[in-house]
Amino acid sequence: MKKLIISGIALLLAAGLCGCDFIADLKAQSSQSRAYTERVQRDKLKKNYKGKGYACLKNSDEQDAYAAIDIAANSLESKSFDIKNGPAFDNFGYILEFYKNDNPYVFWIKDDAPYNYVDKDDKVTIELEFKSSGEELAAQKKKLDSALKKAINGAPKDATTYTMELYINDYIVDNCKFDEDAAQLHKKKKIRGHEQDVYGALVEGKAVCEGYARAFSLLCRRLGVDCSLIEGYASEKNENTGKIEREAHIWNCVQLAGNWYHTDVTWNDDTNGEFADVYSRRYYFLNLTTKDITRDHEISPLYGEDLNGGDFYNEFIPECNSTDYNYFRLNCPELSSLDDSEAVVSGLTAAASKGEKYFDFLLSSEMDFSGTKSKIAGSEGYEWINEANKRNNNSPKLGDKCSLFAFEERRLVTFLLKYS
Repeated sequence: MKKLIISGIALLLAAGLCGCDFIADLKAQSSQSRAYTERVQRDKLKKNYKGKGYACLKNSDEQDAYAAIDIAANSLESKSFDIKNGPAFDNFGYILEFYKNDNPYVFWIKDDAPYNYVDKDDKVTIELEFKSSGEELAAQKKKLDSALKKAINGAPKDATTYTMELYINDYIVDNCKFDEDAAQLHKKKKIRGHEQDVYGALVEGKAVCEGYARAFSLLCRRLGVDCSLIEGYASEKNENTGKIEREAHIWNCVQLAGNWYHTDVTWNDDTNGEFADVYSRRYYFLNLTTKDITRDHEISPLYGEDLNGGDFYNEFIPECNSTDYNYFRLNCPELSSLDDSEAVVSGLTAAASKGEKYFDFLLSSEMDFSGTKSKIAGSEGYEWINEANKRNNNSPKLGDKCSLFAFEERRLVTFLLKYS
C-alpha cells in the first residue's frame, strides 16, 4: 500500500499537480475516516451501557460525551475528542465523574480536562489527561490486575452477598491506610498521586475517601455485590481545634436481598484512632439507613436537581430504610431490661469460652442509654463476668481488667475482654 501511494504522488507531480494539496486531501480524508469510525463506535457503545451514571444522563449529547470518554480512556495515551457545545460541555465535569463511578477500574484519568472551542461546528474539543500513559500505564494496570486477583482469590467461596461485603470491607481496612499527608494536600486543593483511585488503595495501600470508595465499588462489582457511590459531605471533630468541620466526602451504597444500605469503608478504618482496640469499629458504618448515615454525612442531590450552592451531584440515591443487614443488629444480642439479661450473659459466656477479645451487645431503644451504661460499668457488668466464669468453670477466666466502651448513636456497648 505504501508503494502505491508513493507511486501515485510521483505520477501527480509528473503531471504538474501540487503534491502538497494531494497530501492535505489525504490527511483530510484520514481525519474524516477517523471521525466516522469514532462516530460509529460511539453510537454502538451508547446502546450497550448499563451503568447508573450513564442512565442518569439527560440527553443524547451527554451520552455521546460519555461514550467519547470511554473510547479515549481505553487508549493508552491521552486523547482529544469533540463534543457538542451546550449541556454536554456545560456538564462535562459531572459526565466524567459519572463515567469514573461506573468504571472504578479506570484509575488513570485526571479530573481536569483541558478544552478548546471549535466555533465552526458548534463543538468543543476535549483532551483527557492521564496520570500515566504508554508503557508506564500498561505496567500499572498489570500491578492492579495482580492486586485484584489476590483480593478475589481470597474471597470466601459460595458466600452470600452480605458475607462477601464483610470480606471486602475487611480486606480494604486491613490492606489500606488513610493517607493523612494526601488529605492535608486536598485541603489546599492539591492532588498528589493515586490517593483518589483504586491504584492507590489496592496497589500502594494508601488512599483518601475517594480511593477507599472506588476500591470498595470495584471489588463489590467483581465479587457480585450491587454497589454504587454516594457523594456529599461529612462532618467530624477536628482533633486539634475541637471544632466540627464539614468536608467533601464519598462513600458507598450496597444492595442486599433487595434493600439498599449505606457503607462508609473509610470511616470503618479506625484502626489507628481512639478505638483501635475495638475490633467492631470496622463495621460501625456498615449497612446503615439513610437516617443513621445522615447524622454526620450529607448526601448531595441527584443530577439535574438544584444544588443549593453545593458542589456535587449524585447519579443514583437509593432509599435506605432497612436494618436487616446492619452488622450490629444482625450479630449482637439486645438487652431490653437489666432484669432479663440472659441473652447478653449467654453471649458473653460464649465469647469468653472462645477466648474472644471483645463482646458486643445492644441496648433497646426503650432503655435509658447513659444510666444503663453506668450500671453495667459498675455492679451489673461485674456480676455478668462472674456468671460467665462460673458457666465456663473459669477456663478461661475473665479478669477484673475488662473494660467497656459505649456508642450511643448505635446503642452499642462493647466489652474488651481480658483474661487472668
